[in-house]
Amino acid sequence: MRFLISCSALLASVGLAHGAVKCGHLDPPDVPGAQIVTFSSSALYNVSGVSFDTGAGKLSAISDLNVCAVNLTLTHPGVGDTVGFRLWLPLKNWNQRFVASGGGGYSTGSGGTVFDFGIPTQQGFAVGTTDGSNLLDSSGSLTEEMILEPGTIDLGRFTDFSSRALHELAVVAKAVTRSFYGRKPKYSYWNGCSTGGRQGYMMAQQYPGDFDGILANAPALNYPGLLINLGWAEFTMRRLNHTVSQCVLNAFVQAAVQACDDLDGVVDGVIANTGGCQFDPRSIVGHQIPCGSGQETVVAEDAAVVALIMEGPKSPRGTPLFYPSEWGMNYTFVVPPDSPTSPRTLWDDWVSILVNKDSSYDINAYTELEQLVDFLTISYREYDGMIGTNNLDLGAFRDRGGKLLTWHGLADGAIPPANTIDYRQRVERVMGGNARVNEFYRLFLAPGIAHCFGGIGAFPRDAFEALIKWVEEDQPPSELHGTLPSGGKRKHCLYPLVAQYDGEGDPDDDASYVCAEGFEQ
Repeated sequence: MRFLISCSALLASVGLAHGAVKCGHLDPPDVPGAQIVTFSSSALYNVSGVSFDTGAGKLSAISDLNVCAVNLTLTHPGVGDTVGFRLWLPLKNWNQRFVASGGGGYSTGSGGTVFDFGIPTQQGFAVGTTDGSNLLDSSGSLTEEMILEPGTIDLGRFTDFSSRALHELAVVAKAVTRSFYGRKPKYSYWNGCSTGGRQGYMMAQQYPGDFDGILANAPALNYPGLLINLGWAEFTMRRLNHTVSQCVLNAFVQAAVQACDDLDGVVDGVIANTGGCQFDPRSIVGHQIPCGSGQETVVAEDAAVVALIMEGPKSPRGTPLFYPSEWGMNYTFVVPPDSPTSPRTLWDDWVSILVNKDSSYDINAYTELEQLVDFLTISYREYDGMIGTNNLDLGAFRDRGGKLLTWHGLADGAIPPANTIDYRQRVERVMGGNARVNEFYRLFLAPGIAHCFGGIGAFPRDAFEALIKWVEEDQPPSELHGTLPSGGKRKHCLYPLVAQYDGEGDPDDDASYVCAEGFEQ
């Protein structure tokens, strides 16, 4: 037995050594339309740390990873950009799959550290990400370098962020894995949320042959309108000259949940039947709520602001300009706590740098609905064609056998679920209806889940595994599953079906729910 163990250890060490040698002698890939600036590859041993598990929506500790780390930068002649790519390739036990890691906000990629790459690499995936020409400054705000000169935006770097670097990530990853392992990935996947979700849709729309399976959650579709909408809450407070504190905003969240929790037949702290929730924010005016060491009283002005936030932007004539939000969402994302060390918000950056092309623009001067309409018009006119990600024809992706899987939390305070639902419905109208679209594109809605993770709902923990089974075993998912913070199990049903409680079983057992057309039995 000792001999067998020592032989096994010897073979493993020989395998690692061989991988390390090969890792140090990789050739730079050929990327059409680009020139390689730097390329390096080296073995990393016994990597350990904390990694974010996107499948479980939580942090996990990993250790003893051995990977070939590849770093590459390239430029596009005439553009003046520098785009970075980072890959980790397992030195042994590669599962013949590659997964690209999406970004968030103005960050094109995940960063490429053990925090981002640890879990998938441990699972055997080759993993990669790109910085998309890095649009961020040292504080995490959109860099002022995006303004080349007064009135002129660096559209080359913006194109990298929007789409070009995403395609090149697929090109780079497939070439490097072929060089290292002797064959390209058998299956390639995209995994992203928010900006990463938008990126996944962009790949399906514009580069349909790059990925076999795309998990694109809470996607930032309709990007120019979304970035204006993200600032709607703060804009409303400025316009009405009334600031609602985080304590009071949280009181509206709790009151909405209390009023609408049982509309699905189960009291579990989650609003599942968001469509049936008719909560009136005026109903808690006058209530005393705890805040810090004292109390605050909810006033009529608080209710008026919150009502407008939930309705979404409207023109001076009352025409809706974006989608409404769902009751139960948390306001922290759209009304961030004041802090002198915080970077500028996504929406402030969009309005000042990309719309007004003036990094010194005073966002406090943005107070009128007419300004909002003007900024929205400029946003769509100048950027929708590059980053709107609204192409409804997914035929090429479908015909190549691609699978697109999306879930969106119904308590998402950053991106209204209606944004995703509307895109899906429009795709159905041009591509043959619900059943035909479900053959390659499936949507699930997750009650109580906030933006990408968090909230008080059941996180869809098995989404990526479901995508793999769909791609590799032709088993399309009709349900996703998660666990509430309280421990109760919940299933998420294929849109437009909902999880209906049977009225008899254990409400904490997802076997007590059926996928139905509505919540009423």
